[in-house]
Amino acid sequence: MSAAYFLGVDGGGTHCRARLRDASGKVLGEAQGGASNIFTDPDEAIANIDQVSRATFAQAGLDALHLGETSACFGLAGANMAGAVARVEVHPWPFQKLRIEHDGIIACVGAHAGGDGAIAAVGTGAVYVVSLGGKLQTFGGWGFMLSDQGSGADLGRESLRRTLYAQDGIIERTPFTDAVWARFASSMDQLHRFAETAKPRDYGALTPLLFDYVERGDPIARFIVERGQTGITLVLDHLIKLGTEHICMMGGLGKAYQPYLPARFAPYFTAPRHDALDGAILLAGGRVA
Repeated sequence: MSAAYFLGVDGGGTHCRARLRDASGKVLGEAQGGASNIFTDPDEAIANIDQVSRATFAQAGLDALHLGETSACFGLAGANMAGAVARVEVHPWPFQKLRIEHDGIIACVGAHAGGDGAIAAVGTGAVYVVSLGGKLQTFGGWGFMLSDQGSGADLGRESLRRTLYAQDGIIERTPFTDAVWARFASSMDQLHRFAETAKPRDYGALTPLLFDYVERGDPIARFIVERGQTGITLVLDHLIKLGTEHICMMGGLGKAYQPYLPARFAPYFTAPRHDALDGAILLAGGRVA
């Protein structure tokens, strides 16, 4: 029995989005919810994915019983980590069919409509995917403790580190380090309490402040962003060596980084044809009108 509906879910470290299309490719509903990194907090992720899926059907004016007539694909942060997908699969999902990928895969499929090309998805985390001749390869995305250089979480952590250097007198204070210090009420105790429980998205919450001070010419803020872009540059060069001709800069920081990347990448940058949600719908077997 073929599915009547196709649900795509894009679950990142900061928020979760869903889109519902019918068999003809018409958009019926969309919804957004909380974080859904299935490696850092699987229980939170499952709850938010379930909530946003049902909210999408409600927004479409469809009863939850229609979930059973749906082919769904989840693209989730953390899905490339060992054991993470298994935790999600055991949940009693109501769908007719379910496919789980990590969020970079659905972003790449959507960006290039299933064809050749690559994506650099830089947001709370950072992951890179290239599709060549129908083969998908993934790089990075192992979490900011081990990789994801240049991600929001990485930039936020480095911002705190440089702020502490400034407070200790190791480097010169700047307006940016003073602003970060003020964010924690100029209190080491508050900063320690933050670090004890902070998740990647909490560190990533500092990036708007960081880029604001980059625009103001703050030397420490610019140093942090330039440090981040060196990791991005390393992977972009590798993607080009593999043979990709088209790269989409995606994620909350993808476009923000472009002015700081070497000019040699400009000929490769292209706009995505579809977003990650439609990439998930394509992988679920649906159509994109």
